[in-house]
Amino acid sequence: MNYKLREWIVVILLILTVTLSFAFPKITYEGAGFIPKLRIPISLADWAGADISRELNIQPGEGNFDFISDVLAYQYINKHGNKLLFIILDAGNFHHPKVCFTSAGYTIKELEDKEFNVMGRTIKAHALFTEKEGESFLSFYWIVIDKNVAHEWIEQKFKQLYFSLFNKKRVGLMVRIDVPTTEAKVKDAMAIAEDFINTMSMAFPGENVEYIFGGDR
Repeated sequence: MNYKLREWIVVILLILTVTLSFAFPKITYEGAGFIPKLRIPISLADWAGADISRELNIQPGEGNFDFISDVLAYQYINKHGNKLLFIILDAGNFHHPKVCFTSAGYTIKELEDKEFNVMGRTIKAHALFTEKEGESFLSFYWIVIDKNVAHEWIEQKFKQLYFSLFNKKRVGLMVRIDVPTTEAKVKDAMAIAEDFINTMSMAFPGENVEYIFGGDR
């Protein structure tokens, strides 16, 4: 898309959002209550998981987390001892993880988007390298709104605005994977994440897999 055109679209969208926000009563996001229905596999081929959702200290619907309806966080480890964190958020407004990491004191380096081949389809994920006090991660995240991966910020905002204005129910989930690594081993961490995503997609219950990895568009 032409840069100038994209700039104008962003401006128009912001003006429209502000105008309609004042014109219509604010609708409180109630969430889809969908995460418990997903039946996320806790054990996969070569991967063993544990539910650490409570350890993240995220309180859905309260304070800084009032835009979150529900959260799931599983930590997985494979037979080689490689660990990663798999997070799913049900949220009314998707905040860029860069904001969350920065507020937690991490330094951020935005990387090129990473494409994953999942069940014959390609999903594009945002990528970040984060570091704090000797602790560093490679993070991937993508947003799925009603089975469609919404990669661009503009697309996400249009869909959120549409569902809010017409008070329509939708399933909007942010999926994130954090792999502990160093900057010198980013490529190895990418391979670990790719192996996990492929394994997870094959083990996922068929009727729900598109809510996490998107469907045909």
